[in-house]
Amino acid sequence: MNDEFSKRLQRAFDYASMAEIARRIGVPHATVRNYFGGRLPAPEVLIKIANQTSVSLNWLLTGKGEMLVGVAPKLDLGRIFEERINEIIDRRFAASPSEPVEELGTIDAPPTFDIETAVRNFDDPQRVMNEWFRFEGRDYPEDYGVVFFQGWSSYSSAEKIEAVRDAKKVLDRTLKAK
Repeated sequence: MNDEFSKRLQRAFDYASMAEIARRIGVPHATVRNYFGGRLPAPEVLIKIANQTSVSLNWLLTGKGEMLVGVAPKLDLGRIFEERINEIIDRRFAASPSEPVEELGTIDAPPTFDIETAVRNFDDPQRVMNEWFRFEGRDYPEDYGVVFFQGWSSYSSAEKIEAVRDAKKVLDRTLKAK
């Protein structure tokens, strides 16, 4: 049984050296050597081992039951951050006053606003968006921090028009969902 205890002790400490185990549980190196030689630790040392390694005392002594005590599921920080960010965005949208959005038809329907002319005349995406919203009788929600237009100066005319259309679709969906 004591040889089995020695194996469980090594496993509990992830096969660390005797010196490392001694340091972690606060006993002399020679004492740990005795444990590896077949001697069982005193009850207070067993408790230290269990606390240091999060193993079950039952498993440590008998090899039965679950090895680890209170194993918490791994946190999915990405999911937690995404949920938190979505909560903040939802609160911000809910706090900002806006007029109801009128039904604009399907998203892929051709717009009545002349995007090509606006892009050609203004060559400024924020201005084009502002004009388009004004054309529809709405205020452009500038506080939404639209970032669709990075690299605008390097876009071709067709790419600029598509970028404006895409940004408008996203904003319309966002405003409609409120």
